[in-house]
Amino acid sequence: MQVDFYELSGRFTDPLFVATVLVGRAWPASDSIAVVGERATLEKLDERLWQEPEGRFLPHEIGGSLAPIRLLEDAPDQAELLINLDPSAPLPGGQFKRILEIIPPDEALKEKLRERWKAWRARGAQVKHHVLK
Repeated sequence: MQVDFYELSGRFTDPLFVATVLVGRAWPASDSIAVVGERATLEKLDERLWQEPEGRFLPHEIGGSLAPIRLLEDAPDQAELLINLDPSAPLPGGQFKRILEIIPPDEALKEKLRERWKAWRARGAQVKHHVLK
């Protein structure tokens, strides 16, 4: 399992923008994408995915199980790609080919994500760090 941490900085400060870009790049190559976050965050992401990227349709739904892109408050048991927008969410125990952790530019949240980094490594995941500028 591969876990990529995307640290927001520079012109990248909005986790929802980054999640929208990542979902757009992943689909349709990944036909099972789960985005995990708090309900309010997922509702905002839902709106964005209807508007962006311009000229494309990204088939998604909040809380469902039928669309290839699912916006969920809790991680599913299985997905090809899992994108986490909630640093305080419990580490998922399901089966995922790849996991993307979004690191917002908030120092308090970064500390929680440092703990997630250690927990993923302890589980034997290949962990990578990317700084978006």
